[in-house]
Amino acid sequence: MMSRMGLLLVVIACIALAVTNPGEKAHKKVVYDKVANKVGMEGFLGEIAGKALGDLDVVPLTYNNYLLFSTMAFRDDTVSIGCLTRVWETNWEK
Repeated sequence: MMSRMGLLLVVIACIALAVTNPGEKAHKKVVYDKVANKVGMEGFLGEIAGKALGDLDVVPLTYNNYLLFSTMAFRDDTVSIGCLTRVWETNWEK
């Protein structure tokens, strides 16, 4: 009985992770916001730049969906990781 309950909890957790996995647009927003902040466009101007860049593919970013979580990469560097509707930037400097 206990192993069935454990298996059920694992299945429910996997379904929750899959449903709340953030999409490509969420990753791009985080990455472009960081780029805007790095070049000194903070505040309102940085927000406008992030939104404008978010709709364009000016940087060759690769979105990877692993069902339970997702990542975005620039060349060989992972620049963001997403899970549970949240996206976190990684420590990248290029």
